[in-house]
Amino acid sequence: MQAIVHAWIDDNGLTQAGRVKIVRASSQMPVLGRIRDRFVLGQPLKGLKIVLALPLEAATACLGKTLQAGGAELVITSGGPHSNDGEISAALAADGITVIAQSDSEPESAKARLICAMETGPHLIVDDSGEFVGMIQSERPDLLAGIRGGVVRTRAGLLHLTRLEKEQRLPFSIIVPDDALDMDTFDRRCGTVPAVWDDMLRTTDFTAAGKTVVVAGYGRRGKAIAMQAKALGAHVVAAEIDPLKAVEAFMDGCQVMRLQEAALIGDLLITATGALDTIGGKHYFLMKDGVLLCQTGLVGGEINTNELADIAVSHCTVRKNLERYELIDGRSIYIYDAKLPVNGITADHNCAEMTDMRLALLALSLQYMNEHYDRLGNEVLKAPYALGEEIAVLKLQSLGANIDEAADR
Repeated sequence: MQAIVHAWIDDNGLTQAGRVKIVRASSQMPVLGRIRDRFVLGQPLKGLKIVLALPLEAATACLGKTLQAGGAELVITSGGPHSNDGEISAALAADGITVIAQSDSEPESAKARLICAMETGPHLIVDDSGEFVGMIQSERPDLLAGIRGGVVRTRAGLLHLTRLEKEQRLPFSIIVPDDALDMDTFDRRCGTVPAVWDDMLRTTDFTAAGKTVVVAGYGRRGKAIAMQAKALGAHVVAAEIDPLKAVEAFMDGCQVMRLQEAALIGDLLITATGALDTIGGKHYFLMKDGVLLCQTGLVGGEINTNELADIAVSHCTVRKNLERYELIDGRSIYIYDAKLPVNGITADHNCAEMTDMRLALLALSLQYMNEHYDRLGNEVLKAPYALGEEIAVLKLQSLGANIDEAADR
């Protein structure tokens, strides 16, 4: 298969460095490796064109090469700001994969890349957060013809997708593998959330021990963040709008209170709601001097920085991704770059080992979508339980672990 290397790739001389990164990541992804071996033999994706709109990093490259091994023709474009590794892009292009990427993170440039990718005429698409689908539907609905279905890597755009479904405007079936139980248990608790704390602690020099950490949102990610904070020695306060989740937080040993009350005592306020303006103007006036704010959910918007800028008398960059706002009364509020979720800022890429099961499930979801698209409605679907169970079996095999069967007991 001949690669169509788009001129937007920054430097094709970086190929070897990119290949080294991909080999390293591949060695940490045994489950995806087993899927790749299976795909090589079965060729379940032969004759298909698949567009991946994902961060161009080593783990994405491993996914792309797995799909390519299954017979698919791949088009990969960066899925958002700060998501393009030029070395990875060059290595993928050299290995016969169409890559449309550049370092420019401006929204219009990202939109142009996505449209360019869609103009290649894919059968299946993989979207990072669900925004891709909505953008193409509003900007270029003519490009939706021929698409059999899609898979969304994260839950960030789930509300938007379900709204399209309710309005009967969803153009095709979409699977959200991130809703699977194994993703909740392993990826968030063991991967995403430790990355949140690692990034934040390295960037801000914040020490959690003895501090009051306020977690806004006690869903799956918020709970994992709270448990990690407790393990680091923090006193954890949970702020929720769902009474059941608030009770769960209380039973887990967290203090529960309204966010406005928690803003008075928090040393760190970290959001995990996925909702716009979780923290805004009414909270800033209550916060203590030196408070640190971080977001982990929606890409941009959980923390309203515009309202903070309006009441600040000065603003400066303390270090990369850490901003300081001084208020008229002398208090300082620090924000760990609210333009992106915390775990997407300082790390070079998502931990390959921790994304192994998620991306393996994504690969199987694409195979499932292709085999069943003509029997699926235009709905937002969870990955079938059997696929998650299959991934768990492969993970156990990679660990050399065995479990009983029901007949053994």
